[in-house]
Parts: sequence; C-alpha cells; structure tokens
Amino acid sequence: MAIATALVALFHHFRISSVLAYLVSGIVVGPFALGLIESAQTLQFLAELGVILLMFTIGLEFSFSHLVAAKRLILGVGGSQVVLTSLALGVIAVLLGLSLQEAFVLSVALSMSSTPIVLKQLGEQGQLSSPQGRISTGILLFQDIAAVPILVCLPVLAAETTQIGSALGWALVKMTAVFVSLVIFGRFVLPHVLDRIAKLRSLELFMLSALLMALAAAALSHFADLSPTLGAFMAGTLIGETRFKHQIEADIRPFRDLMLGIFFLSIGVQFQPTIFVSQLDAILIILACILLLKAVVLVPIISAFKYRLNEAWQSAVTLAHGGEFSLLVISSAVAVGVLNESLAQSALAATIVSMLLAPLLINFNQPISRVLGATTRKHISESNEADISQYADGFAEHVIVCGYGRLGQNTCKILKDANVSVLALDLDPEKSNAANMAGESVLFANACTPGVLRAAGIQRAKVLAITMSDSEVARRIANLARTVGFEGPILVRSKKGRDEQILNDVDATLFPEGLEASLSFAAQLMLMLDIPLSTVEKQLNTVRTKDYDSLREFYHSSVRVKANEQQENYPVMRLPVAIEDHHHAVGKTLNELALSHCGVDVIDVCRGSMRVPGRLWDSKIKDGDVVVLSGIESALNKAVSKLVEGF
Repeated sequence: MAIATALVALFHHFRISSVLAYLVSGIVVGPFALGLIESAQTLQFLAELGVILLMFTIGLEFSFSHLVAAKRLILGVGGSQVVLTSLALGVIAVLLGLSLQEAFVLSVALSMSSTPIVLKQLGEQGQLSSPQGRISTGILLFQDIAAVPILVCLPVLAAETTQIGSALGWALVKMTAVFVSLVIFGRFVLPHVLDRIAKLRSLELFMLSALLMALAAAALSHFADLSPTLGAFMAGTLIGETRFKHQIEADIRPFRDLMLGIFFLSIGVQFQPTIFVSQLDAILIILACILLLKAVVLVPIISAFKYRLNEAWQSAVTLAHGGEFSLLVISSAVAVGVLNESLAQSALAATIVSMLLAPLLINFNQPISRVLGATTRKHISESNEADISQYADGFAEHVIVCGYGRLGQNTCKILKDANVSVLALDLDPEKSNAANMAGESVLFANACTPGVLRAAGIQRAKVLAITMSDSEVARRIANLARTVGFEGPILVRSKKGRDEQILNDVDATLFPEGLEASLSFAAQLMLMLDIPLSTVEKQLNTVRTKDYDSLREFYHSSVRVKANEQQENYPVMRLPVAIEDHHHAVGKTLNELALSHCGVDVIDVCRGSMRVPGRLWDSKIKDGDVVVLSGIESALNKAVSKLVEGF
C-alpha cells in the first residue's frame, strides 16, 4: 500500500494516469520483483469488487435515451470500430496460428481502449469537448457497453466445441431471466425502497444501500452462472433512471476507485517482466497491432461518418492503445481456460506498454495527426482547387472565413445581414453541403494550403477571419496568407492564454475569446445597474486599448492541477502579500523597495478599508498592509523575498 501510494503521488505530480501507477506498483511488489505479494489470488476478491463497482457506475451513466440521441456516433462509429478492429485483429491472429476462440478473445480485448486514461488526459488538455474529444468519448462509451456481453461470452467459449451452441443458448435464457427479474424489481420496488431510505436522512445508510444493490445484482447474476459484472451493469442502468443516480454515483465512486486500483495492482502482480526476454517478438507484434492497426482501421471509419480527416486522425491517435477492459478480458479468459498463460502474458505485456505510452500519444495527438494526415489532406485540397477557383471568381472585396463551426457560422450570418460578401472554408463535407443547400457560400476545402487560399480569392479579399479553435492551424493559415501576398487585416480567434503565445509572432489581430466573454458579461451587468451606455463603452475601450492586461491577471488556485492549468493559459498572476512587523518592507516606500526590478507591478496597497493603486501610493509600508503584486510566478517569488527578507 505504501508503494502504491508513493507511486500514485509521483505519477500525479507528472500528470500521468493513476491506472499506470497501480500497474507499476503491482509489478514492483509482485513475485518477479520485490516478492512482497506472491500471488494475485491474495487480492482477487477486492479486485473483482472493483470491476463490479466499475460496471455498476457505467450502468448509472448509461441511458437508453442518450444512446438513441447519439446513435450515429456511439452505435455507428463506436460499433464499427469494435467490430472492424476485432475482425482485422482476428484475421491476423488466425493467420499466425491461433485457434478461433483465442483469436476472438485476443481481438476483442485489443480493440478496447482505456476510458479513465483518455478522459483524464483529454480533460487536463482541455480537449474533452472538442470534436475529437466527443468522437473518442462516444467510441469509449460503446466499448464500455460492449465489454458486458464480451465478459458474458467468455465462460461459453470455454465449453466443448459441440456444446457451444447449447451453452450460448442457455446463457441467453439465464441472462433474459436475470434481466427480467431486475427490471421488475427496478420498476416496481426499487423507487419505493430508495424513497424510504432517503427519508431516513442517513448518508451512511444510503451509501451502504447503494453498495448492497450493486453487490446483490452481481450475486444474482453469479448464481445464474453469468458474469457478476452483467448484473452490476443492469442494476446501474435501472438506478440510473431514478433521481438518486448522482448521489449513489458520488457515494460509490471512492470505493470503486480504490477497489479498481487494487484490480490494476493485481494485474501488475501477474505481469512477468522476464517475458520480454523470452517472448519479445510476440510482444512487439501485438504492440504494433495495438498502436498501428487500430489507428489505420479507425481513420476510414470516422471519415466514413463525415467527420473531418484531422479529427479522425486525432481520435485514432488518442485511442491507439489497450485499456483496462483489455486486461480484464485477457485475465478472465485465462481463468476460464480460453487463453494459455504464455499468450496471455505476451498480450498483457503489450497492453501495459501501450497504456504507458497512451498519455504521451494523447498529449501529442494534434502534431502526430498533422504528420500522419498531411498526404491525405494535400490530396483533398488539390482535388478541389479548380472548383473553388471557379466558384470564387465572382467574389471581390469579400471576407474569407476559415472554419464554419459555431463562431464561423454566427460570423457569416451577421456579415450577411450587413450585406457583406463572405466566403467560408471548412473541412467538414456534411456541414458544407448542408450550408450550400441552404444558400450559404461555404466550400469544402483545406485552408492550410496556399493553392486553396489563392483559389478562394485571397488577394481580392478585404479581410481574412480565422475562427478555428486549433491555434497551430490558425497560425499556419495566417502565415500562408501573408506568404501568398495578402496584405489586408487578419483576425484570429484565440481561446486561451497559451494560444496567444503560439500566435504571438503572427502578423494578425488576435480576438481573445475568453477575455471578450468577460467584457460582455461585465457590460451586461453594468447596464443592469443603469450605468450609462457611454460609460460602459468607455470602460470596455480602456481595457481593449491596454491589450486586456487587467484581465490577464488572476488569483490562482492552490490546487496543483488547477493552478498548473491556469498558469499555462494565463501565466501572469496576482498575489496579495500581507506585511508583518518583522518584514524588510516595513518603514520603506515602494520607490525604496524598487519591486519593478524584480519584474512585477504593484497593483494596489490595502490598509484597513482603504485601497490605493500602487502608482499613487507614496507612504511608508506598515505592519498589516497588504501589497497586491502582479507578474509571472518566478518574478513574484523574487518580489516576495525582497518584501520579506530584503533580497
């Protein structure tokens, strides 16, 4: 436990998924390293409990109405990914001499990706709500759902070949019986039970009841010779329809995460590092299938559903690894005798290595996807340059809008209402076709190539507006526009502080979306307070003429993850320093302290209820004063040291 705690803390410091920390912990304490745990059987019960709670919480998040609403993404893209990836991997496995049962288990296991790693990493990168984030999440949701019948089928595959049909049929009968029993209980009994428990106002009792429901459903499924995870999943879907869904999920999550951590630790205990010596060839083949084949299969699937090629590559790179269900299916297959130990160890080794690489692949999914998709994008752009040129011949003194997302569409609507000629470029064929059918001037084209910009009449255009959220793509388009001779103004959207750093050397005007949202919110609030419109406009213009400097400074959170995220987006911080009687600053003026030499600005000095801007403060600093500083973290540290220590 001490080793696991230390590694989880270490991995968290470097913003690496805790799943990998548990896996490495298991390897370290296992029989092939320190030998503190001789067998994974010691942890088996707690590990199985973690998986049961995982499936229960997945059931809580599962909604039939949500599934129907997002069926194109979840069932279409997600289902195609699991089926076609499994089929491709299965064919390779059979060609390499594996039996049909072994090929099936291995192929479906390796088609899975890690939900916790992907969601955690994309969330930290701010890409969870991006197109590739939504695509990846939809595919992962289908994988989580598909894991249930896959786990149910494993005991069936262990039956004699002549008995597989009857065994599968009997399993379906029992599964139907369990499902009907749980549905009847969930519809007619469960709501009343939960209401009675909630009225007792005991959080402890409510939490215990939630655990009991998950375990009882798993036990019912187990007694029917089915996977306990099936019952847990079904129970979760039923409770997910009640108003207690979020409370139960919050109560169970700590237990689930801890028990699931023990499951990953048990997988690490089973892992044999020595296998890299004896079966390196097999591990490399499986690893290549996980990293390369999954991506190659996934890109055309996503593209076939009319998503952008760049989004397809980013999603493919994000999901090009194994996952926790890969480990679960492989280890469960060994337990029921479908996979032999040697093959399973090779697959486990390759899966764990791919999971170790996953955070890096996800972190760099954008540059990797740009390299991998460069040739295809070039082919797409060259194929329609002539059509673009012919279409744009009638445009002059127009605005070219690159990107037809929400911001791009709204911009085009407003310009059109103002009788401004506008031509939009976007790489989403479905969106551009729909817009054209509605009479909008939107072309399917890759604006990242000079030929497309020339064909769109960039040299006749009055303004170029880049509304894309990807700052690297925006930077490339702006630089290409200048390269092909466009001398007009360029307006570029920037979402976060780090985008402004990337776009800093671009000859363009930046539109800081987040900061402008703050201005709009404040302006609306001031108008509600009956402040004259002229005063509001004057205040906003003052902020804009000073390059939004006053809006870039924040009091940052002390929570490390949030602080890191804030500092990455807006590196300038505000820091209040409370002066005490033993500090060097006491009895000195701001001019004498010369804090500007440290690279900071003194925003305000507060004394009691009085607050004076730093530029106007000419008194000596006293005990109890608060000096509000602004600057980057390293400069603030120097200034604090000078205020306190004098150096």
